[in-house]
Amino acid sequence: HSSIWPLCTLFLHSAYIAPYFKTEAGCAQTHLEGNRLVLTCLAEGSWPLEFKWMRNNLFFSSRYTITSLKREDAGVYQCAVRNRMGALIQTRADVRVAYMDNFAELEQRKTVSQGRAAVLNPPAVTSYPRPQVTWFRDGIKIIPNHRVAITLDNQLVVLGTAAADAGRYYVEAVNERNGENKTSPSIYLSVADVIAPAELVAPVIVIAPKNTSVVAGASEATLECVVNASRSPDRLQVFWKRNGVRLTSGVDLFGRRLVISNPTSADMGLYVCEAALRNSSQKSTEAKAYLSVLEPPYFMAKPKRSVITEVEKTVELHCQAKGVPTPKLEWFKDAVTLSTLNNPRYKLTSSSMVLQVRRIQPDDAGIFQCFAENMAGEIQAHTNLVVTSVSPSFTTPPSDITVTDGTSAVFICETSGAPKPAIVWRKGSQVLASGSVQMPRFTLLESGGLQILPIMPSDAGNYTCLASNSEGLVNATIALTVLSRTFISTPPEDQRVIKGTTAVLICTATHDPRVTVRYAWKKGTKPLSVSIGGRVSMKEGSLHISQTWSGDIGDYTCRVISPAGNDSKTARLEVIAIVGGRCLDLRYSPWKTYMDDVSPALTGLLVIGLTPARTYQFRVCAVNQVGRGQYSSETNRLMLREEPPSAPPKNIVASGRTNQSIMVQWQPPPEPQLNGVLRGYVLRYRLAGLPGEFQLKNITSAEINYCLIGELIIWTQYEIQVAAYTGAGLGVYSQSVTEYTLQGVPTAPPQDVDAVALNSTTIKFTWTPPPQQFINGINQGYKVTEERHMLLTLLSASLTLFLCAVEPGPVTQLSFTEILDTSLRISWQEPDDKNGIITGYVLCWEEAGENETRVSQTLSNSTLAYEVTGLTSLTTYTLQVAAVTQAGTGTATSSTISTGLPPELPGAPSNLVISNISPRSATIKFHPGSDGKTVISKWIVEGQVETVGEDEEWKVLYEIDNPPASDTLEIPNLIPFTQYRFRMKQVNIVGSSPFSQPSRMMQTLQSNPDVALTNLTVISASETSLRIRWEPLPEAAYNGNPESVGYRVRAQRADGLGLPRMETVSERLTREVTLEGLEEWTEYDLSIQAFNGIGPGPWSSPVLGKTKESVPSGAPENVSAEAMSSTSILVTWGSVPEHQKNGHILGYKVLYREKDSERAPQVQLVNGNQTHLLLLKNLSKFILYEVQVLAFTRVGDGPPSLPPTVERTKDDVPGPPVRLVFPEVRLTSVRVVWQPPSEPNGIIMGYQISYRLNINDPNKFTTVEVGSNARQFTVTGLIPESAYVFQITARTQQGWGPSEEAIVITTEKRERPQPPRRLTVPQKGVESNKLRLHWTVGGDGSSPVRYFTLQTLERPDGEWKTHTSSISHNNTSWEVDRLKPYTSYKFRMMATNDVGDSAFSKETEPVTTLQDVPDEAPVILNIKPSTTTSVIVQWQVKHCKTMKLSKYRRYTIVMTAFNVVGESPSSAPVEVFVGEAAPSVAPQNIQVKSVSFSQLDVEWQPPPIETQNGNIQGYKIHYWEKKRQNETEKELVLFVPDTSVHLKNLTSYTTYLVQLSAFNTAGDGPLSAAREGRTLQAAPGAPNHMMFSEVTGSSLNVSWGAPLQPNGVVEGYRVVYEPTAPVHGVSKTVTVEIKGNWQRWLKVRDLMRGVIYRFKIQARTISYGPELEANITAGPVEGSPGSPLQTSVTKSASALTLHWSAGAEGAGPVTGYVIEARPSDEGLWDTFVKHLPPGSFSYTISLDRLRSGVAYEFRVIAVNRFGYGDPSPPSTAMSALSETPFYEEWWFLIVMALISLIFILMVAFGLLLLGQNKKYRSLEESVTLDNGGFTALELNSRHLNVKSSFLKKNGTRSPPRPSPGGLHYSDEDICNNYNGAVLTESTTLTEKPTELSESEVSDSDYEDEQPKHSFVNHYMSDPTYYNSWKRKPKGVKTGGGFEECAMTDAEGGYYQTVVTQHSVGGVYTPTGQPAPGTRTPVTGFSSFV
Repeated sequence: HSSIWPLCTLFLHSAYIAPYFKTEAGCAQTHLEGNRLVLTCLAEGSWPLEFKWMRNNLFFSSRYTITSLKREDAGVYQCAVRNRMGALIQTRADVRVAYMDNFAELEQRKTVSQGRAAVLNPPAVTSYPRPQVTWFRDGIKIIPNHRVAITLDNQLVVLGTAAADAGRYYVEAVNERNGENKTSPSIYLSVADVIAPAELVAPVIVIAPKNTSVVAGASEATLECVVNASRSPDRLQVFWKRNGVRLTSGVDLFGRRLVISNPTSADMGLYVCEAALRNSSQKSTEAKAYLSVLEPPYFMAKPKRSVITEVEKTVELHCQAKGVPTPKLEWFKDAVTLSTLNNPRYKLTSSSMVLQVRRIQPDDAGIFQCFAENMAGEIQAHTNLVVTSVSPSFTTPPSDITVTDGTSAVFICETSGAPKPAIVWRKGSQVLASGSVQMPRFTLLESGGLQILPIMPSDAGNYTCLASNSEGLVNATIALTVLSRTFISTPPEDQRVIKGTTAVLICTATHDPRVTVRYAWKKGTKPLSVSIGGRVSMKEGSLHISQTWSGDIGDYTCRVISPAGNDSKTARLEVIAIVGGRCLDLRYSPWKTYMDDVSPALTGLLVIGLTPARTYQFRVCAVNQVGRGQYSSETNRLMLREEPPSAPPKNIVASGRTNQSIMVQWQPPPEPQLNGVLRGYVLRYRLAGLPGEFQLKNITSAEINYCLIGELIIWTQYEIQVAAYTGAGLGVYSQSVTEYTLQGVPTAPPQDVDAVALNSTTIKFTWTPPPQQFINGINQGYKVTEERHMLLTLLSASLTLFLCAVEPGPVTQLSFTEILDTSLRISWQEPDDKNGIITGYVLCWEEAGENETRVSQTLSNSTLAYEVTGLTSLTTYTLQVAAVTQAGTGTATSSTISTGLPPELPGAPSNLVISNISPRSATIKFHPGSDGKTVISKWIVEGQVETVGEDEEWKVLYEIDNPPASDTLEIPNLIPFTQYRFRMKQVNIVGSSPFSQPSRMMQTLQSNPDVALTNLTVISASETSLRIRWEPLPEAAYNGNPESVGYRVRAQRADGLGLPRMETVSERLTREVTLEGLEEWTEYDLSIQAFNGIGPGPWSSPVLGKTKESVPSGAPENVSAEAMSSTSILVTWGSVPEHQKNGHILGYKVLYREKDSERAPQVQLVNGNQTHLLLLKNLSKFILYEVQVLAFTRVGDGPPSLPPTVERTKDDVPGPPVRLVFPEVRLTSVRVVWQPPSEPNGIIMGYQISYRLNINDPNKFTTVEVGSNARQFTVTGLIPESAYVFQITARTQQGWGPSEEAIVITTEKRERPQPPRRLTVPQKGVESNKLRLHWTVGGDGSSPVRYFTLQTLERPDGEWKTHTSSISHNNTSWEVDRLKPYTSYKFRMMATNDVGDSAFSKETEPVTTLQDVPDEAPVILNIKPSTTTSVIVQWQVKHCKTMKLSKYRRYTIVMTAFNVVGESPSSAPVEVFVGEAAPSVAPQNIQVKSVSFSQLDVEWQPPPIETQNGNIQGYKIHYWEKKRQNETEKELVLFVPDTSVHLKNLTSYTTYLVQLSAFNTAGDGPLSAAREGRTLQAAPGAPNHMMFSEVTGSSLNVSWGAPLQPNGVVEGYRVVYEPTAPVHGVSKTVTVEIKGNWQRWLKVRDLMRGVIYRFKIQARTISYGPELEANITAGPVEGSPGSPLQTSVTKSASALTLHWSAGAEGAGPVTGYVIEARPSDEGLWDTFVKHLPPGSFSYTISLDRLRSGVAYEFRVIAVNRFGYGDPSPPSTAMSALSETPFYEEWWFLIVMALISLIFILMVAFGLLLLGQNKKYRSLEESVTLDNGGFTALELNSRHLNVKSSFLKKNGTRSPPRPSPGGLHYSDEDICNNYNGAVLTESTTLTEKPTELSESEVSDSDYEDEQPKHSFVNHYMSDPTYYNSWKRKPKGVKTGGGFEECAMTDAEGGYYQTVVTQHSVGGVYTPTGQPAPGTRTPVTGFSSFV
């Protein structure tokens, strides 16, 4: 192995990375006081990295979080990081704390001469940052002006003061960081009136500019100059100059401030503030200030990141930086300044730019760091110096050590070398500790040593320390010897002896044989003198005291002293004397005289003959010759100790209960002989007459007086005894009783069995009995079993056995042939059960019912047929045949037949009727079929179960032989809640009949389940829960509605205590449930039953389960503490109550601490459950302690006992007084001052001052005693200039303690001492909780130092705290204890003499205590199986580890945290079963199929077998609507073997996503990828809503919303409307079908005023859905306006003007008007113009919009928010014929024709000349595709040869206006009152053909036939065109005309509410539809063009 170590070490060193910072500290940061401060220090490098923080250059802590900031925490923080390569310091981080104190509560008064400037300083207030100040005068805010200035320092300057400026001034200060606001005390300004000089006075600079420095990059720099001109402020001029040039930029209004923006180095220089008076000869005044611009440092040269060198070489490290001002350079090595190291080999050149490391040594290896700093900032650079070429060697090699078991061992292994050697400690081949290996109890120290704590005996052996680096390896081996600790194994016990006898205090020690021990005894605190053969002697450690007397009473301590440890035990000795001559009474209720002749010389008496465990009181009276005197007062009640019962239980009876158990019963012992409280019994038993050991049974209850002894030997005699026991022990056993167990079945067969056949009917059997030990009782006989199951019981084995067969069974296949009038032939076959040899047959026959006619015939055994003769013709006979053996005649087989009538097959039963249906039976009533002329021998019932059909299987349900003559039959053994259909057939001797016709289908009634569940398993889920699994109830066993099937789980404590816990599971497919809320560590009997809607089924067989172990829920009882001495307390306790143990109690922990102490209690461990006491040692004297005891199990600690038990240690002599000083020393007197002892050890009773000359006899003192409250004393009469020795001693009840001694010189030349010097802490003395501090004593100032005071500072945020003030003046080192592990500290000291305290010494360098084992256990968050052989353990946050384990085992996993020192306590254990893990792959080949509108079928395959990780138990199906997972996700659980599922009750036409996962007992596997499936379409829901608008007496608009549940693609709507009651005896229903989903409105025009109409709307997908219904009354609603008045029409040459006046407003203001029009020959009004403003009372209509020659009537309707009002009366009919224009005159037409002819001729002539032959172009119509919701056809300049409704004559019917292309009308009852819109003839025709039924329009509806080849007809006759094309209008004026709007899918979708709006054309336009311009006609409207 040695050859491998150097290579390993070299690799480790080459891979080691020095620390480096990832970020540097940021800029200054300010935090609020009380906030939490977190300082981040991001560094990397080889681990472990050790972080330290410095504040103001002092190390203070390894923590970097301050939970609550104080202002004292402000400062400069630096982070230092260290590893083996060295240490590095981060640049400074300036942390400031925002705070603000109150102003000093002092008012100020200031007086200033009139005209002078008053400068008021704001009252002082401590704040950071500096507050913003606002000045007030008499409550009014002061605003700076030409006479008032507020300076940068918040001073208030009042220039040229006047009397009016006097008053009260104060400030309000605001801290902008924390928002605090403070108001200052007042400043009272007085202005003194002085005589002003006549001449002008030169200006005075009151506030001069200051030299200012700013850092380059700052936003601005400000200079300030405030000037006062006392008499002429208005003539004052202030200006700024630089280099003699006046500055204008940056000067404020009054010239007081100069602001330089973004200053750079170019702005550096001298600035002058100059003040002068205008037009004055006075000399100007000036002041100067210098502006400096600083630049942060930057490196010009810096060292390399790493430098490698060899020993004795010289290395130069360069570091050069620049900045303004020039940066200061400072070098560090491993975070320590070079000046502190003071190494002469470290040489700095000028300006510290080059560092020379001369003659390099191995210790020079580390990190050298260069800091450059100036006022503008700080930077750093560093290099890692690696020293090589020195092989390792031991500076202090390890040596053999011997230690005691339980202590610690520290091996020393100090090495040197370069690089620094790596240390590895081994024991044999096992590595115990190294840089990468750390084992519990073995700690690698920083010095290279090894610490073992605690030592165990197994640690003895040889240990090897290996030190290696790249240059080599050395090792040393040493031996560790472990001695067994010496302890007192038999301690002395408290004794009470009679005076004059001998007392023996036994003391025996157990020790290691390699050491010698010595015994020493003390009485109290004084050593005891023993002598051989004397009264007090010692023999083998035990103390013998003879002739004891009262002086021997006391506490005796046995002390064992040995090299392997010391031990001591204490016992008390009491000496009592015998008293006589008195009368003694005792009371055990009532008083009884115990002794009446006590000797008068006695003062004590030994009372004997009392009963144990009784309470007694005693009293004494004196007796003389006169009689008895008064009794003394009663003694305290004395409870005698319990003793074991002195009598056994009585009346013991034993009786055999079974062949392996005996019941024993008894009665308790007599009560007087119980001797205590009966706790139970012990029964012991053994085989009677044998010398074997007794078996014991402990009956722990005194109430139980019986015991069933089980698992005994069959038919064996036992000897049984019983004894009772109390708390003191076991009593005497009873006399033995004997009893046999009952007999059992022989366990061995007879031997040597032999059988010999003697003849055809006789067999001889012989055998020998089985061995006696296998008979298990008294042999009662034998049983012989023949192959045909014939049994004989025999009493002996010596007989010849004759086996007689039992009677045979019935014959089979009985039949009749050759049936004649007087004879017939009967035949049969042998019985199936012969039961012997058939010897013959007996044939009997008789006339039916006539026994006297019976004839018997005996036949041979070979006869199987017989002809019966002599019968009577046509008579019914009953014939019987029976077989015969020697046992007798067997069962007869009978049948009935009539002579002369051959039997036939029976007929089929008919008319099956089912009645009396119950859960398990039903009754069939039927008509029997014919019997076939013979008796019916059997009925057979078959049934179809659950499935019914012609091809389904029929099963035989019931057969009955020889049925009674009845027409009813009850069918038993049916299955509850099951469908059946029955059929029957009959059987006679000939055969079976056909089956009857099947009955109707019936279902049996429900019943509770009748099957108990099986395969129950129980798993401990936690400390308070059990998980039970079972096989679900088979579907055939539901016996009821499956939806009502569930399970009920019952858990009952196995001991029967408590109520059972029930859990109900409602899901029938559930296989497991977890029972929560159980008790810890308790066994439960668990059973389960199924139930349905009828009731529960049977309980399953119980299975046993036990909850997991937990921590105890209760504390030990009866905790008591008793002080045994001044330093020890004996703690005793009882057990934890049984029901609170929650597991196996592994031991106890005793927690103790001083009362009211804030420290954590100390803990002592007591292993095992049997020890219930502990002696706490080494306690402080006379201190009150709190003691608690807790129990612990394998899982953890239980609660401590409450309340804490309080006990005070005994007092002792006190320690010496402390802090002894002589503050006043004169030539002849001194005053001595002291403080009470730091260890008073009791109540101080007083002090003693002793003094003498230092040259006198050391035992000759002058002594003075003072009281306990005295703290000083003046001694006079001393000799001047002499040295005196003073001793101060304190006293308690136990006596005087040791003294504190000091020397004092009677002189007056004294001074304070100097502080201690050279405080150092050697690394060797540093441990985790303590360290050794060394110092050198300073001068004493001619007065002896009395004591030292030590203070500690815990870094980083601690404060100086006094650790102790009682360090003796003689000490030069001190062990500083009570420190925290792995914490940085500083120390300082001061000395105290009689004059006073010295200054504190210089602080030590930061010292970090060593690491200690972690004090907290990790917390296991989760353990789950990963595979079948591994689990994943997760602890705390984001930490996990995979562990490889064995299959099918249960593991308990605990965790510990460890560091280089050792391990933490163990975590709470967590159990896990390894063998199954959750599946690692999802189910495969998942398919989702659409089945119906509400169902999807999902199919899949199981995961691959290698990924199942156990037995797949089932699958979980997650499914949800796409994009609505959170709202709709559901989970379905299926169990194997199902690999498909029907997802039902889904939403129609909806896309679903499905994911699957498999699960087993270990958990769920991963989810599969989501698969999509969509349900099929279904009928839609009802439309969302229905609304009516524009309701008039004859028309309305109806609109509706799309269905909330479309359930598919909505393809259209159906609108049906009808009056709710017939109108004029006629009821008309109109149906309108609308194609598409985008139009959800309709205009209805054929209504009658006042009639209530019912509207129904349905949506359609694949079919129509439900209707949405609403009623509406045609006509204005209540609140609508009245009709407009005074309607009239006037006509001009080109237009008509309609006039009207306002009518009644109704319930709301009029919001507009609507104009309706109709041709004079048409009965229907149509909307002409909509949404006229409410203020308009006329409207002009162009005649171009009307048809020429047609007369029109108009009316006006007012509209308000309630709706349409009543229309106005119609206007006078007005013709649309206009005056003929000139261009229509005949002469104009002739002229135009001639001009056209000439033009044509000229054009033709021109064309001929050009030789061009061109064709005429025909005018094409503009046709565009209409993407709107309606299709429309528009024609320009075309006349349609059909008359519009406006041209029709009265009495003719206009054709209905075609509806939109998506509408279809049907009219069940054609009414002449209904008219639709018609085609119109105009210049511009807008038309949309529709599909019309024959009932709606016929050819007769048209006056003129339409042109056959017109453009209109071409597109109207082709539906593919008239639904998709429209013509563009050309040159049509839109003003006042109709324009109809349509909506495309892209332009709006459906709308919710239809609101009409004004359009140019006045047609109905839904909200959200395209703007006017797209022409879309609306049903029921005519288009006016």
